[in-house]
Amino acid sequence: MSTEKLSGWVLKGLLALTVVVFALFFLVGFSTPWEEDPKMNNPKLTDVVLWLCIILVIVTAVLTVWSVIKQITTGGNTTSKDTGWAARTGLIAFGTMAASIVIGLIVGIANKNEHLLINGKDWTNPLDMIITDTSIVSIAILMVVTILALIFSMVVRVKK
Repeated sequence: MSTEKLSGWVLKGLLALTVVVFALFFLVGFSTPWEEDPKMNNPKLTDVVLWLCIILVIVTAVLTVWSVIKQITTGGNTTSKDTGWAARTGLIAFGTMAASIVIGLIVGIANKNEHLLINGKDWTNPLDMIITDTSIVSIAILMVVTILALIFSMVVRVKK
């Protein structure tokens, strides 16, 4: 299976998983968790969304590292005539992902003493807080970078 096909299937799978999780998050007890349990003041599936964030960051990191290793071991895509930034997309993606995780870790470590009560589970473990903050911040940064890259790509194509 080619890298493009594998990438496409992974993207479609993660997109489908994300759509399902967020649909459930907003449709299953989003606005009324306190009716069944007055001690709860957050949507019922908040913990599922937090775990999805963690999984997405891990999958992003693994696939980015795999892509960089493949690019290095094969000497880059020798059939491509790309030069400059286009020839180094794997390394750029890895650097962006690594920077987003480092920034997320800094935020997570700074907020490690915060306390969350999510669906009756006490998230007071500092490691839980660090991982959750790292994932959320990393996803936010990667989303902004993706949107900017998409806009840049569209502007460059229009000028050609």
